[in-house]
Amino acid sequence: MDNYLNVLKDSLVKKERILIDLQEKSELQGELVKAEEVDWDSFSNLVDEKAKLVEEILKLDEGFESLFNRVKENLANNEDAYKDIIGEIQALVKSVTEKGAKLEATEYRNKAAIEAAFANTRKEIRQSKLGQKAAADYYNKMNKINTIDPQMLDKNC
Repeated sequence: MDNYLNVLKDSLVKKERILIDLQEKSELQGELVKAEEVDWDSFSNLVDEKAKLVEEILKLDEGFESLFNRVKENLANNEDAYKDIIGEIQALVKSVTEKGAKLEATEYRNKAAIEAAFANTRKEIRQSKLGQKAAADYYNKMNKINTIDPQMLDKNC
């Protein structure tokens, strides 16, 4: 039973580390998006890295839940015998929950910043297209100025 509880504890410690790493990457994403010139390649790389970390968390959660379901009845019957490690696990669960909430808040702020950056990028693209169209129209009109339309010559002059 001690081994099972230690595995549960180790799982939570790993999850906590991953959440810290995710938080750092999310904050870095926020900084990238708020920059005047957004580096979308770096942003995309961070998204890929975060996706891998989220997959790890999902695997840890699945394993934790499976193992916990296997030992919870025994824990309930022998709560006093495992009081110390249960306290450690409870503290880790609280810490993981807090880090998860902090990460969720960061992601929410990032979402708003990303939407603003996309809107700005779309605006720049639209202005660029309008500028290119204006330049093309100007070029076409200027070319017409130098052309002399065919004229009829009066031979009786």
